[in-house]
Amino acid sequence: MNAELPFFRYHPDPVATGSVRAGNEPCDCCGRSTGWIYTAAFYTAKDVAGSVCPWCIADGSAAERFDAEFTDAYGLDGVPWEILREVTHRTPRLPCLAGPTLARPLP
Repeated sequence: MNAELPFFRYHPDPVATGSVRAGNEPCDCCGRSTGWIYTAAFYTAKDVAGSVCPWCIADGSAAERFDAEFTDAYGLDGVPWEILREVTHRTPRLPCLAGPTLARPLP
């Protein structure tokens, strides 16, 4: 693996949940092969043919480039905008969940 994964406050272990796996595929957003690749689905109307790296999720560039959301905002009414934005645009989806349940943030 090339580097330690970025930290996701609302999904602290994306490898354990299967949202991220080791892989040498180039990222469709930044073009780099980082050694890690995102495996879960995300919401976008754009055609994304390749994979996305965790760094492009963490910094928001994948959400911006593909006009994408990684987690559905359904059920998150009343959540402050900053947290909602972090969860939907900068946090890998928990693939095992059918609804909006999220991991608790770490202190």
